[in-house]
Amino acid sequence: MTQIHGYTKPGYEAVRDTFSRQAHLMGSGGAAFAATRGGETIVDLWAGQADHKRPWNCNTKVHIQSTSKAVTAFAAMLLVDRGELDLDERVSQYWPEYGCNGKENTTVRMLLSHASGSTQLPGYTELLDLDGNGLDQYDEIARRLAQAAPDWEPGTAEGYHGYTYGNLVSELVYRIIGKRAGEFLRTELFGPWSLNCWLGTPPEEQRDLAQIKPWPMAPMTEQCTNALAKMQELLENGDSEGDAESPADWKYDAHFNGLFGADLHLRSLSFLKLWSEPKALAAEFGSANVTSDARSLARLWTPLANEGVQFGKPFFKPETVTEFITPAGPGGKDRLINLENRWTPGSHHSNTPYFPDLPAPFGPNAKAVGMIGGGGNYGFADPEAGIAGGFVRNHYDATLGLSSLLVESLYQSL
Repeated sequence: MTQIHGYTKPGYEAVRDTFSRQAHLMGSGGAAFAATRGGETIVDLWAGQADHKRPWNCNTKVHIQSTSKAVTAFAAMLLVDRGELDLDERVSQYWPEYGCNGKENTTVRMLLSHASGSTQLPGYTELLDLDGNGLDQYDEIARRLAQAAPDWEPGTAEGYHGYTYGNLVSELVYRIIGKRAGEFLRTELFGPWSLNCWLGTPPEEQRDLAQIKPWPMAPMTEQCTNALAKMQELLENGDSEGDAESPADWKYDAHFNGLFGADLHLRSLSFLKLWSEPKALAAEFGSANVTSDARSLARLWTPLANEGVQFGKPFFKPETVTEFITPAGPGGKDRLINLENRWTPGSHHSNTPYFPDLPAPFGPNAKAVGMIGGGGNYGFADPEAGIAGGFVRNHYDATLGLSSLLVESLYQSL
């Protein structure tokens, strides 16, 4: 049995037991899981290796891929809560250059909910590379995003803005307060809440990062293997319902092709290279390069599970939390992922059954929300149970097998 380190509140020992029994699913790496209930820490566990020399410790951070989008969106949530940003106002009210080429009536809510159609970065291969060059060219990226035409009429469909979302949100924040999302979050949330979380990780903080390993090379259960095969088939061969081009036919697919290549294994190797580059980690690229430990993700999502309360005191207004945990937009089949999906403002998605044979990743309650990143990292909030959680790992797995089992044992302990 693998030794599991950390804390469980009395009554939640089953989570530790599950972690120990299923620790082989970490592969050759490590993982951590943390949860709060009513703002109180009930689980904070970790195990395995940060790299071949270092064991995982209580402060080990890892690159969390697309969970970054939801972290970035907390900057917008802060501005909405303070009355400086209106979800139903046009984006061009704050960012005038954006209001062109079919985007004139795009609202902030559409932008935050993956319904704006702004999935393309023109000339991205000239600007960005796998050494991390170009990711810090915020003004140029914003200029190109503002000039690009949307891939569909804004507000009429949803589609995962895989590698544009973070810059779209950060530029909106910058136009309002003169700070980009990473700096704003450090001063307003990460620092005051003592979170070991970074959007733009400075070199001195990169020393503690776990070494990421390619997915889907970590061990998987047969159940997970079958679920992943079904999902891959849907992604590659899904029906576009006759009203749009199939994602497989798009000249530019911001999530699955683009900079990273179409083949699943090649993508994993590209991720491994890019997000191991110091300059890529140091840039504020809010779609994909946040680093965090599990404890910080659980703490970050805690107000969404508790009507805005953090550390026993009101932080966000309850009505702000409601806006950010309620599905927005038209719903239906995601134009890029090609699966049924629901997005909320802030890119937290609800319990979409990507892997229907597995326990629900955010628990059994229908109103739970969260954001899953490539490799299986995620944060979530369940307002019905008052539970928030975070899971991180470094030997990537695309199936959520280990994390789902940990969440299942958590809820069985209630």
